[in-house]
This record gives sequence, structure tokens and C-alpha cells, in this order.
Amino acid sequence: MPRPDYAPGQSWTYRTRPGEDDSRVAIRRVDHEPEDGDVFHVSILGVKLRNHRVPGGLQPAMHHAAVSRAALDASLLEPAGAADADESWRDGYAVWRQAYDNGDAGVFDIGIGDVLGYIERVVAASGEVR
Repeated sequence: MPRPDYAPGQSWTYRTRPGEDDSRVAIRRVDHEPEDGDVFHVSILGVKLRNHRVPGGLQPAMHHAAVSRAALDASLLEPAGAADADESWRDGYAVWRQAYDNGDAGVFDIGIGDVLGYIERVVAASGEVR
């Protein structure tokens, strides 16, 4: 089976978490990093991300995550047309880019569902809003 050609502007179905069957991954950008190879910047849309910092406690999207090709290969199932044109991912990308360049951020090499679970644990560990 040939390797998929992942590219900015694509939307994909993926191995979702229970109850998030309509969720999609939107590929926003691809960077080529000397240490990490291809880094795919994605948005994960249509989720129920637990976050005590947002009204109602559920966040419907994770606008930016930096993931490896292996993470996409392990998670993505079928192309789902064109990604939306939402630019909300750019703020998260800018924060990641600065931290990455300073050696303070990395690239997820785990499945997309596991990325969401990890983010939920980090947010929960950060405590309640004051």
C-alpha cells in the first residue's frame, strides 16, 4: 500500500475517541525540520475536549497540534474532502514555533486520539481557573 500524500488543505477521518465519530483532522501546514523530518500542523475538529478553562467545560476543537508522519499514519483513515479555511490554528502554531525553536516544544508521535487524551491530562493538572 503506497504512503498517503498528506498535504495542507486536506481533511481526514481518523481513529476517533468514543462519541467523537464525526471528528476530522485538518492538515494546515507541513514544516521540514532537520531533527524531526516532516512535521504536520493539524487541527482536530468536532471533539469534546475536556477543558475547565472554557465555558461549559468542553472545547469543540484543538486548533493546533504538531504531529509526525507516524502519528498520521497510525490515525488517519480516509480523505474527507477539503479542510475548512479557519485560521484559528495560526496562533497556536506561532506559540509552538517559538517554543520549538527554543528547544521547549516537540512533535507528537502518538495517535491523534492519544494526543487529545494527553492534552486533557495536562489541562486537568493545571488546576482550576482562579
